[in-house]
Amino acid sequence: MTIETIQIESQEQWLNERTKDVTSTEVSALYGLSPYKTEFELFHEKRDGLVVKIQPNERMKWGNRLEAAIAHGAAEDQGWEIEKLNVYMRDLDARIGSSFDFEIKSSSQGPGILEIKNVDWLQYQRNWIDDGAGNIEAPEHIELQIQHQMEVSGYEWTALVALVGGNEQKVVLRNRDRDIGKDIRAKTTAFWQRVHTNQPPSPDYTADAEFIIKQLRADSDAGLVAQSDAALDALIEQYAFLSQAVKDQSTLRDATRAQILERIGKASKVISPLGSISCGQTKASLGTLITADMVGTRIGAREGFRNFRFTAKKGA
Repeated sequence: MTIETIQIESQEQWLNERTKDVTSTEVSALYGLSPYKTEFELFHEKRDGLVVKIQPNERMKWGNRLEAAIAHGAAEDQGWEIEKLNVYMRDLDARIGSSFDFEIKSSSQGPGILEIKNVDWLQYQRNWIDDGAGNIEAPEHIELQIQHQMEVSGYEWTALVALVGGNEQKVVLRNRDRDIGKDIRAKTTAFWQRVHTNQPPSPDYTADAEFIIKQLRADSDAGLVAQSDAALDALIEQYAFLSQAVKDQSTLRDATRAQILERIGKASKVISPLGSISCGQTKASLGTLITADMVGTRIGAREGFRNFRFTAKKGA
């Protein structure tokens, strides 16, 4: 086992280093547990050396902004001395790699990893298991992430600290599980062998549809014409049927909406045992007034319209 430790100097450098390994946030894809990507997608990213840049959403932005505050708050509560762990580590033999949030330097258990999560309250209720007595299980992809981090780094324990709903701290302590680490190594070894021999896993067309449509098969050759066969004809027939079904369902949905609006008149809300409908008015927009060269001209104008949003009642 040969471990390389690289100081992170920039995000671009960090992203490029990650292309060479299966990282802690990616390993769950090999188990079919990742909420972000499939093994099929990961295969093509690693085979082609793609640098994956994720556009941060508001939750991710605020998670990054709050990371240090959450970490230092937890350290104060737990009596830890912590330090930012601004490195990327990789096991050159297994081709697994990881970056980290903080190192816990002072503890009776020796040094450990401090992993920070900023978690929405509703997502915590849906995806975390908490019996209210201090026994907490994180989502499986996060549990795999921290075991992967320990397998790469050699740390023997991790404190996973989640700030839930902006005001409730949850602390999950995990020891390194060498059986899980051994399985991670076996999974990644098999994965890199498939990459080396260019044998992609079979796609799950439900989970992989967006990746195939928007990335893997996003380009075309204007001079190339494909000739169908029986199998392709069957798919084309299925696509035509589904397209018409979607169109018919959309037409039926609009007709049903019109009937509802006729029944309720000008009411802006409907309460039903099945749920509720919000159907208030959105005001017209004058648009944006442009430059002095085109005084009086506006772009982006929009007429007012009536909203229509149905929210189903749970269990209905």
